Formats: sequence, structure tokens, C-alpha cells
Amino acid sequence: MEQLKGKSSALMVVVVLVAGGIFYLIGGGSDTVEVSSSVKKPYDAVEMTVSSVRSDGRFRGMIERSGRYADKGLRTIGTYDRVYLRLADVEPPQPARDPCWIDEGQNALDDLIGARIWVDPKDVQEQGSGTFTVYAWNRSGTFVQEQLIRDGDAKVFAGRLSSTYRDALTAAEDEASAAERGLLGACAGQ
Repeated sequence: MEQLKGKSSALMVVVVLVAGGIFYLIGGGSDTVEVSSSVKKPYDAVEMTVSSVRSDGRFRGMIERSGRYADKGLRTIGTYDRVYLRLADVEPPQPARDPCWIDEGQNALDDLIGARIWVDPKDVQEQGSGTFTVYAWNRSGTFVQEQLIRDGDAKVFAGRLSSTYRDALTAAEDEASAAERGLLGACAGQ
């Protein structure tokens, strides 16, 4: 009987450890401030596959050829070829300006964007030379720009902001600044 209790206790420990590991992997152990996005993904968002983010904040993306709004995406971007994308209204850390947060900011961008994003087709702007600025949502429906700013992994663009997303982005930056999160805390004296 004692052997059975011992095996049962050992099994319980293994189950708890496995459950804790699964909880951490699905986001429960993340150090980001995960709140639901105040801006929901547009119903007509265009799905794109994307590559990892470069150090200048650009990444390659391609419209999915299938899906409900693939044609709308084609009309917006103009091609099914890969194009360069940049997140609109955010300034990711730059090596010259924010050297203390460059790796963390780069990792946060890659983690949030992943391999697939959904883009608001009404707010795509061409910057020239095949680069488009976009507002993006990731697979879990998180507004990428808002989460990056809230976690202190990027700043709000200093220029003119989209009236559609201005309030959400400035509120996220105010929250990150007050809590001295990310580069707003680590790079404050530099």
C-alpha cells in the first residue's frame, strides 16, 4: 500500500510540472503585459505570411492567395509578390538611438508578428520602393502596434498618427511610460 502511495505522489508531481510547463508555453509565463487589445481586428483584414523582422523594422510579406479577402489585399498592395512591410505609427528601437534595448525590441517584434499577420486594408500606405506601412494583428488577434508600445518595446511615431488608432497607441505609451517598461525605463538615462 505504501508503494502505491509513493508512486501516486510521484505521478502527481510529474503532472503538476507538465501542467506548469504547458501554462508557461501558451503565454501564462510571459513577461509581457498581456491585455486584450482595445482595437479589434477589422472584419475585412487581409491575411499575409511574413518573414522575420530586420533591424530597420521592415519585414517581407505576401498576401495569402486564398481566403475571403485575398482579392481586397491584392487591390490594396497590388501584387502577390513579396513586398516590404513596416508597422505604421511605431518606432522600433534603433541601434544608434536605443542601443540598450535593441535585442529585446527585435525579439518582441519577431514574437508578436510571428509568421502570419492580418492587415487593415483601409490604412495601407506605400512609402515608395515597394515598402508599405500597415496596421497589423497577429494570430491571437492582438493589435501588434499597441502591444509593442504597451510593453515598452517600441515608441509611438513622432509624426502624424492615424486618427483611427491614435488614442489606443498614445494610451499604451502613457501606460508604458508611467510603469517605466521596456526601453522607456531601461534607456531613460541614455
